[in-house]
Amino acid sequence: ARDHLWMHFTRMGAYADADVPLIVRGEGAYIYDANGKRYLDALAGLFVSQLGHGRADLAEVAAKQARELAFMPLWSYAHPTAIQLAEKVASYAPGDLNRVFFTSGGGEAVETAWKLAKNYFKLTGKPMKHKVISRAIAYHGTTHGALSITGLPGLKQQFEPLVPSTFRVPNTNFY
Repeated sequence: ARDHLWMHFTRMGAYADADVPLIVRGEGAYIYDANGKRYLDALAGLFVSQLGHGRADLAEVAAKQARELAFMPLWSYAHPTAIQLAEKVASYAPGDLNRVFFTSGGGEAVETAWKLAKNYFKLTGKPMKHKVISRAIAYHGTTHGALSITGLPGLKQQFEPLVPSTFRVPNTNFY
């Protein structure tokens, strides 16, 4: 890991004379390091949906899908499983919200929502309506646009200048 792995938001120099912690397995809401120490996996929500580790039922469904079609970008083509999932997700939305745009992660979802909003306002005659307001102390992703919206100065300073027209309002967390 020290020689070849570049970890997210990690001061790699901290491992010059120390071992990189090695997570080797997960079970339910917990992960385990190489020494057998158990941790609550509170970070998984940043990158994936936390449905629990070691879920044989999910692994079987994923393997079945991979055998049929491992990946298919939804660019001018659909896939039955994507249609079924879109219908299910749309059924949870209120009113006439009935379409789902799939992305590969949260940062891409934030960027896509921002682009859709900007395009909407251009199409409706309000091209200067492009500002984004987010919460201070809010994390929205590491891509350039999502990082611009992120309200954690320490995560973004080294990448400035970022995308303009992003503003923060105070966090509502009383504590």
